[in-house]
Order: sequence, then structure tokens, then C-alpha cells
Amino acid sequence: MRSVPAVAGAAVLLFLTAAPAGADASVCDGGTCVLVEGNGLYVARISASPAPDGDFFGHFHLYGAGLNTTSALRHWRHGQRYTQALGRRLPAPDRICVEGVEHLEEKTVPHGRACVTIR
Repeated sequence: MRSVPAVAGAAVLLFLTAAPAGADASVCDGGTCVLVEGNGLYVARISASPAPDGDFFGHFHLYGAGLNTTSALRHWRHGQRYTQALGRRLPAPDRICVEGVEHLEEKTVPHGRACVTIR
């Protein structure tokens, strides 16, 4: 019966650490990642970057929370970031997304879309 308190404790810890995303969260989907830096509902800055093994030639589109910006067209490598300062508190829930758009010859193709909901 010792395992019941341990399991209950682990469940409480999981509940506390799995709370809805606030500022200071990161998510990757497909070849694109979004990083939101801040504390609680305050967002200092938002960054887009390629996921590991997600290098591509193209641009990022960052939107939500009053932002609608597009990065330069270039070759993006894992670890490189397109960052926009926000510096304000957001209403909950607010959603911030980034889309990677790969440029191939005469066309563009999606390179992943990652979003974080601030709560």
C-alpha cells in the first residue's frame, strides 16, 4: 500500500506541473518551434526557430497577441531564432502561433505550425 501515497503524490505533482501554458513555454510541431519568454501572463518576447533536423530555406510568420510579423527570407538552421519583443501582459486566454513556410523553387510549402495558449 505504500505505492498509493506515492502515486497520489506523483499525480498532484503532475497536475501542478502540467498547468496550462503561461509565458515561458515552448512547443514544436512539424519543423517549426515557438518559444514564449516571460512570466505568468507577461510576455517579454516570442521566438520562432526550426525544430531539430528542421533546417529549411524560407520564412516564419508569427501572429497572435496583436502581432502579425514575417521574418526575412533566408536559410534557417536549428538554434537560429526569429525574435519579436512584446513586453506586455496578455489577456487570458491568448494564443500565439508561428508558421514556418519553406520556399522550394517556384512554390511555398508549410514547414510546421506551433502555437502556445497563454493562460
